[in-house]
Amino acid sequence: MREIAEQDFTGNLFKLLAETFEGPPEQGASAYLDKGAGLFQTLAKVTAAAASHQPYPGSTTIVAHVAHLDYYVRVLHNFIVGQDQTIDWESSWQTQMMSADEWDALKQRLQTGYSSLKQTLESVGRWGDEEVGDSMAIAVHTAYHLGALRQLLRFGQNRLR
Repeated sequence: MREIAEQDFTGNLFKLLAETFEGPPEQGASAYLDKGAGLFQTLAKVTAAAASHQPYPGSTTIVAHVAHLDYYVRVLHNFIVGQDQTIDWESSWQTQMMSADEWDALKQRLQTGYSSLKQTLESVGRWGDEEVGDSMAIAVHTAYHLGALRQLLRFGQNRLR
């Protein structure tokens, strides 16, 4: 099998990460999202009340998805930099509701975590199996939760009509 040039991989990876978290570029084509549909663009339009709303019994809230994403980004970042940690995925889903101040703080913490992770990925000296796998997991995992929370928003809007 032919090898891919590192700069081709990282260039595409960073474009996908940016589109997933920050949104598609203003000009030009996107890889998979509509304009304005990135994670941070989506969350900017969501109030704490809407994010804390459980659209149907037993469902998770947008707050829970975002708290889990925040935790996931920090865990993966710690793993990439070799920091020891105890991981408790279940606890990352426990918060279901937040006040406006807590919601704003969570969104800011996620943006800060993403910025730190992005900076670390951009400084990787050698892309081996772990670096490739971890970075792809971040893009895919975040895209999954972005789709889930966008569906929760649509479901909640349709039920309010």
